[in-house]
Amino acid sequence: MAERQWYAAIGGKQEGPFSDERMRGLIAAGSVRADTLVWCAGMSNWARAAEIPGLMSGAPVPPPSPPAVPSAAGARVADADGATGALATGIRVWPYFGRVVLIIIGQILIVPMPWVITSFYRWFVDNIDLPGGQRVTFIGKPGDIWYIFMLSALCGYVGLIGRHGAGLSSAVSSAGANLLLLLVTPLFIVIIARWFCRNLAWDGQTAPLAFTGGYWPMLGWYVLLALSFITIIGWAWVVTAWARWQCRHIEGSARKLVFNASGWGVLWRSILLFLLCVLLIPIPWALRWFTRWLVSQYALVHDGAPGAGAV
Repeated sequence: MAERQWYAAIGGKQEGPFSDERMRGLIAAGSVRADTLVWCAGMSNWARAAEIPGLMSGAPVPPPSPPAVPSAAGARVADADGATGALATGIRVWPYFGRVVLIIIGQILIVPMPWVITSFYRWFVDNIDLPGGQRVTFIGKPGDIWYIFMLSALCGYVGLIGRHGAGLSSAVSSAGANLLLLLVTPLFIVIIARWFCRNLAWDGQTAPLAFTGGYWPMLGWYVLLALSFITIIGWAWVVTAWARWQCRHIEGSARKLVFNASGWGVLWRSILLFLLCVLLIPIPWALRWFTRWLVSQYALVHDGAPGAGAV
């Protein structure tokens, strides 16, 4: 039997790859328990170690069932977990709004930010519905990249530098602070995106998910977004193109993630969201409305199939 490469969710983090022998050693040492989520090539989804025949007992692990043969020429091979379609979320108004408020508080206080944002990711991902009734879970921990979240929150105060002063020195300080934000924010986005994808257990994935976008392309998108505000409305098309680029750089799934919203769709809904927020009272309902629409614009399609939606 060919040597397998195993991955396991140990201590809230995705670890691996491990050989069969190493996996047995981890089980013997108690690092991998019966309820530990594990995965290897050929499995359609992460599963508890106890659910895999022979793994915990030390008996040979049977190979995963081969995919079904298509019944007609040209049909794609798809396993039972290969459903495609739009994502959806059933988030409720007050639980969502409460967590948004906690994020704002965490941003202000800085120190709680890793715990607040990780808790939000876990809750929000648990409320995402994949096509075919499948689920996706988030297993990241606050301590994984706590320093990134704290630095990101701290950067919110950088823009205040020089605002209380006057003259040339104040202008120079403000320009330097803005330049620093321009350079480090894309770096934070890349690090967080890689951490987030790495800690997703996604139905139908063929390998651990990974975000492969780099810093320099991310910086380019960030600069383009900043420049697009000069056109008043052009930012909406930059946002949609940027979202599609990010989707193309998520790898490790039998299906690919696509973003189907149009620039016009993002524009008019964002304007309406802003107007509703100005009225204050509708804010909780407006946030849920916009978020549910935004999630529905993401879809899973077979790898190689073109995504819908025009920029």
